[in-house]
Amino acid sequence: MVTLDDEVHAENAKLKTRIAAQEGVLGKVRRERDELRGAILQMPALIALFRGEEHEFVLANEPYLDSVVGNGDRNIIGKTIREVLPEIAGQGFYELMDKVYQTGETFVGECLPVDLDRSGTGTLERRYYTFHYIAHRGVDDEIIGLIVHAADVTSEYLARQQVQKLNTKLTTFFALAENAPDGITVTIDGKITYANPAFRGMVADGDACVGKPHAELVAEESRAVLEEAEATASSEEAWRGMLTYRCSGGGTFPGQASRFTIRDEAGGIRAVGTILRDLTDQRRSEMERDALREQVLAAHQRAIRELSTPLIPLAEGLVVMPLLGTIDSSRAKQIMETLLDGVAAQRARIAILDVTGIKHVDTAVANALVKTAQAANLLGTEVVLTGIGPDIARILVELGVNLGTLKTRGTLQSAVAYALGKRTEGAPTPALKGR
Repeated sequence: MVTLDDEVHAENAKLKTRIAAQEGVLGKVRRERDELRGAILQMPALIALFRGEEHEFVLANEPYLDSVVGNGDRNIIGKTIREVLPEIAGQGFYELMDKVYQTGETFVGECLPVDLDRSGTGTLERRYYTFHYIAHRGVDDEIIGLIVHAADVTSEYLARQQVQKLNTKLTTFFALAENAPDGITVTIDGKITYANPAFRGMVADGDACVGKPHAELVAEESRAVLEEAEATASSEEAWRGMLTYRCSGGGTFPGQASRFTIRDEAGGIRAVGTILRDLTDQRRSEMERDALREQVLAAHQRAIRELSTPLIPLAEGLVVMPLLGTIDSSRAKQIMETLLDGVAAQRARIAILDVTGIKHVDTAVANALVKTAQAANLLGTEVVLTGIGPDIARILVELGVNLGTLKTRGTLQSAVAYALGKRTEGAPTPALKGR
């Protein structure tokens, strides 16, 4: 007969068995929970778990703490997002978390900037994150919190920005080089690796110049100069000089070359750049300008000669030439040419040379005046010299200058009177009318 005591013992045994089974399941759940928590904490991604509508921290792994909290207070479990990260107020993240908690819709952010106080000093630091805000649901599918999964992409973002800046610069400089009127080349290990269209259009080899040494493009007489330029390639200063290049038309052209080194980050020489300017048009312009300058100078000198040695007609057959300044051999020749051309054109019988304005008289000046008078006499013109003052007369006597048959008068008035008297003496007698 089964007693009550036996039934109690049997029921206890069943309960113990059931409790042992439940404890086994609970231990397994705890182990799985701990393993999952450990896995989350060990993940390289930034993981954080929030509970409730105030977004209270339940879990945050080490990468999250290192990247987001930094050197600030890392004891964040049990605190809300607004308590832990007050500096992100106004940056839109509180509102995003509230929206995901209310709607359950996952939010994905790509390379979003966040200003964080990672030093704990109040100084904000710009970081960039790619992240997910995911609704954390309970066993009945109700939203009980948020899961944050993120990656700190600050280094990648800044590197990409730097690459984009470099690409922009390269694109800009490449466009400048491709459209520059001057020739531009880049030489690596002694051979041209890049030549812009202007350079390829200048040299004889054209597009085939790429891959060739620079020395093959210049004329023979410029190769020694080019070797000197290449010898100074390691210098910090650019080399500038004149080189003669072979041109596409079969001849040569003068070029002004500027060579400079292109260095890498370590300071070593990566390449050598060259900028070449074709001076053909400039040289032609300079020659034309020089020729024009010579023409202008010659016209200017002619005008000066005409002004400095004027021949003035005073009456029919009478001209006067006032002389000013200093007389040298060139001026003496000019005086003779002007006088002879003038007396021939004017058919002058008498020419007056007024030397009142001459500053200095020496043997050469006196001889030039005598020769001028003799040449005029050969054309049938008598020359009268006037304006000789006491000082000039004394110098002529001391020098022993022989004025020959040259007529002299003290003043221009007396010379003009003499000349007019000579014209009167030579005039024909008028015929008498009927008696």
